[in-house]
Amino acid sequence: MASKKKSDPIYSLNIFHVYDEKTKRNITIFLVQTIRIFVSFRYEILLENEIIENEIRLHIKGLHVPDLLMPQTGPAQGRCNYEKLEGLYNLVVIKQDKTVNEFSIRISSTSVEILKKPKVPFIGVSNEPVNLL
Repeated sequence: MASKKKSDPIYSLNIFHVYDEKTKRNITIFLVQTIRIFVSFRYEILLENEIIENEIRLHIKGLHVPDLLMPQTGPAQGRCNYEKLEGLYNLVVIKQDKTVNEFSIRISSTSVEILKKPKVPFIGVSNEPVNLL
């Protein structure tokens, strides 16, 4: 009997703090990107999000062709910005095919900690900041 190959994540999620010059407040950014690099366009990942008590849900709804069809190379991206997140959260990420990954994260005013990850994630989670374009 052949053993199943561990599948690599197809998305990455970076959770980090940024100071927003417009609102003069710190925000927590959840940036979802595809691992795959697209060579024609920089697609947008459609995300739906909700927070219910201490659970953050991110639904990955698919890719969207950008309105401005300028040739660009890079991963598809989608992001959610949150103000005033603090505490211990259960993070639930759901793909289009209803596959679910659950994480445990702790957010303070200065840091984001990833406390628990699934054994076979389709999305890799990191607290490393990413340059926003």
